[in-house]
Amino acid sequence: MNAAIIGAGSIGGLIDSPNSLNTASHANAYAKKSSCTLVAICEPNKENQKEFINRWGKINIYENSKNLFENEDINILSIATPTKLHKKNLEEALHVDSISHILCEKPLVETKKELYELESLLENSTKKVLINLIRRYDPSFINLALELKTKKWGKILNFQGIFTKNLLHNGIHMLDILEHFFGEINLLKALHVDKNFFVECEDAKGSITCIKDIDYSVFELDIICENAKIEIKNGGTKISIYEKVPSPLYENYFTLEYKKTLKNTLQHYASNSLSFLLKENIATCKEVLQKHIQLHKIIFEVIK
Repeated sequence: MNAAIIGAGSIGGLIDSPNSLNTASHANAYAKKSSCTLVAICEPNKENQKEFINRWGKINIYENSKNLFENEDINILSIATPTKLHKKNLEEALHVDSISHILCEKPLVETKKELYELESLLENSTKKVLINLIRRYDPSFINLALELKTKKWGKILNFQGIFTKNLLHNGIHMLDILEHFFGEINLLKALHVDKNFFVECEDAKGSITCIKDIDYSVFELDIICENAKIEIKNGGTKISIYEKVPSPLYENYFTLEYKKTLKNTLQHYASNSLSFLLKENIATCKEVLQKHIQLHKIIFEVIK
């Protein structure tokens, strides 16, 4: 498949390199996928163009998407532009016959108005389209979701999450995890303006907190079950299980004891997202996309 990237900045190709231990950029994901060949990028910034070539080799470069689509036979497209351009990029790409797969960075759009204008076009498209909410496509998170649904550690009693930035840009990652683990989100309620939120899912209730006044990233989730506590730390690259055991000090009491850290693959999230898009059928991709569109609607309502 011929691949192209619109937006060859950080997440497009400059957040990592061919020698990186992780796979974080779209360029690196394509480089590692034998069924895809990256043939072109669309990037107006000259410095980004130069650095991209230094890292990933010579490639066709365009400064606007119209020229890209007119001159290249593209089958799979990554959209890694600023959010304000996503709607325009998607509208163009959805009308290019040769493109069958699209992976768009999150959030999908900036405003509720843009979302409603784009929704019907996405739903009626025969292309496979996914929003790059990375943990949804990660095998370690998919396996954990299955174990929670089968109540491996008993009933889910509560959850508490912490994230930085804001509800639309990083909070949507948290809400996506909660929906994946605990079923459809029935209620998202602001307890403190743009800071604390109550979340009610089909199978669990809990709270999430947005921390905005720090210059480093935090993304953590604690899940309290009847027989264990699950700690998701370091953005999701560490998932630890603490199981209920009899207290060594007090009779008829129980405590938590560290049992294991689950195998984790999130360091290769760009490859995982690409693999999911390529592997899953259009019905599965459409179902995931619809859930993610609904998450955007919930967030826009709370922001309003």
